[in-house]
Amino acid sequence: MAASDRQLVAAALDGSSRPRRRAGLAATTLESYCLLWLGTLLAAILAIPIAGQLRGVFAFRFALAPTGTASMAALIAVNNVRAAAVPLLFAVIKIGTRRWLLIVGDVVVGASLAVNVALGGFALGAYGLGLLRYLPQWPLEWGGLALALAGWRRARRGQGDPCELALLAIGAAMLLCLAALLETYAVPQA
Repeated sequence: MAASDRQLVAAALDGSSRPRRRAGLAATTLESYCLLWLGTLLAAILAIPIAGQLRGVFAFRFALAPTGTASMAALIAVNNVRAAAVPLLFAVIKIGTRRWLLIVGDVVVGASLAVNVALGGFALGAYGLGLLRYLPQWPLEWGGLALALAGWRRARRGQGDPCELALLAIGAAMLLCLAALLETYAVPQA
């Protein structure tokens, strides 16, 4: 019995058990942005061997887009903001400390963002780098989604406050609206 007590004391005195430093807002946002791009790259790599089948599913043609309109930009912006709303809404709800509720939040937020990331990555893997001419908005879209994801990640750790969350939502909405304008007016048009 005394020997096991000594092991517990030795483990407790070990210097490696320091409390983890929590990441700040900038670090969490950058990590979220990198996660979105990493998921896109992974989906693109997975799509390369089945590119022919995916091209049949997507049925995308490299053609000039119709001339952009304000209503088209508004529809795209609403769709973009809807995608960012899921993690932000879960962050607002502040699910609490119950583990199973956090898991549900992680699954819903992860699935909603994974669908966007996977579709983009699969399309890139299926059509190659020529598709990038039609995606000038991608960095801004992923930036807006990264801000929303950072809001969820900080709220689930108990780090987010309402003011910070509001600023993240405003920043995400601004980036996603700018992305909608780029998607409407900066793609090759007829």
